[in-house]
Amino acid sequence: MSRSLTRFGLSVPFVFAAMVLAFVIGSYLGGRFLVPPGQGLAAPAEAMGYGLLLALVALALAILAALKMPMRALRFAALAGTIVSALFIAAITIVVMKGNADRDAYIRDQQTRQLTAPTVEPPCPLPEDDTTTYGHPSCQDE
Repeated sequence: MSRSLTRFGLSVPFVFAAMVLAFVIGSYLGGRFLVPPGQGLAAPAEAMGYGLLLALVALALAILAALKMPMRALRFAALAGTIVSALFIAAITIVVMKGNADRDAYIRDQQTRQLTAPTVEPPCPLPEDDTTTYGHPSCQDE
């Protein structure tokens, strides 16, 4: 295999790993320090925007670094970056799956409470044709 093709093959996982790491770090730092409180549903989008911004900066820097790095360092960086990125992706997947399971358990609990709640009958339901007596024993005229 040619040297430039090997460099390209090692550069792709290195650049991807740098972008994933920069996105995670940028989202965390942006959400922690740059997003003001009280933003509501816009806060996660703003935090992810900071992560995307840092990932784009990391893309440019990683491409430049991959072009200038010696092959031995590029091999090590690609392997280490791939492992760390896989761990971050696995951790995020586990957190999301746990959050979904907690949400589903909460919804099931709420549905069970609604099904087992006693039904309250209105005190005096009005029948369609009877306007003098309401047709309910507790509503009869005395």
